Amino acid sequence: MKSLKLTAILAAIAIILYGLYGVNTASAQKSMTLKMGHGHSIQHPDHLGLVKFKELLQTRTNGRIKVEIFPSAQLGSEQEMCEQAKIGTITGLIGARFEEMSPKLYATSLPFLFRDYDHTEKVLKGPIGNYYASFTEEHDLKMLAWTHSGFRQITNNVRPISKPEDLKGIKIRTPPLENVLKTMEAFGASPTPIPYAEVYTALKTGVVDGQENPYVNIFTGKFYEVQKYLSEVNYIYIASPFIVGLKWWKSLSPQDQVIINTAALEAADLVNQLVRTEDLKAKETIAKAGVKINELTSAERSAFIAKVNPVYDYFIKKGIVTEKTIKEIQNIQ
Repeated sequence: MKSLKLTAILAAIAIILYGLYGVNTASAQKSMTLKMGHGHSIQHPDHLGLVKFKELLQTRTNGRIKVEIFPSAQLGSEQEMCEQAKIGTITGLIGARFEEMSPKLYATSLPFLFRDYDHTEKVLKGPIGNYYASFTEEHDLKMLAWTHSGFRQITNNVRPISKPEDLKGIKIRTPPLENVLKTMEAFGASPTPIPYAEVYTALKTGVVDGQENPYVNIFTGKFYEVQKYLSEVNYIYIASPFIVGLKWWKSLSPQDQVIINTAALEAADLVNQLVRTEDLKAKETIAKAGVKINELTSAERSAFIAKVNPVYDYFIKKGIVTEKTIKEIQNIQ
């Protein structure tokens, strides 16, 4: 609720500032077009969030600030889009490429760290989330908001996955993220990093046996069309930061920073609401398509949880997170 109040306050400030500086001195205000990218289809919550971002900015500035949206990795991979945002070739993106944004973000995406979406929002919209978001500035980027990518499930064409041992010998496509790679290795799988845009083809042609993604990605990416089994493990949550280039951000007037940041926060709220609701819809559609879904029991899930201590140790030793912070996150109610 605090975050919603903050968003409302920022929106009111933005409107007042625009009334003072935007309308009355329109000729002195800089017109601009923001170039935003993401790696998903136009049905994905990330795209719909950016559409709202576009509409809010164009309405609140009488068209002075425009937004162009490039879906489906049209601007390149998430890694490439991050690099482009740093040098100003594009404005920004919604994505989860932590190596380029800041390895410190891995602290918010450890296996079985969060209980549910309510828990993640309390953490990421609070002091801990703000603290970790600030590290993107050390990498020439500015995080405007956290958005849900979602809790991740495992699909494959070999067998149902009910225990870690079931993953032995199965080649699983993963994003090139250390938290996912290390966790899959801890489970005993054979992780294979492949760009998101190539996942469907890799599954269809048998380059990999399976993949892991949130329900909404499995649905919008149509991965369920080329997979037989889905195991609902909810093994890891990954956020997708709403990111812009830091140099570009610093070039803006304070008024425009408020207007753009407010719109980004509201767009992120829409993405997060959609991911929550679309998870269930996606699950139903995937099941109707013939994919066999097995929901793990508490005991079965506990067997997976027991395997991830080495992943926590790895990120603690790297200085990404401390045991104290992990406990603080887990204890937030």
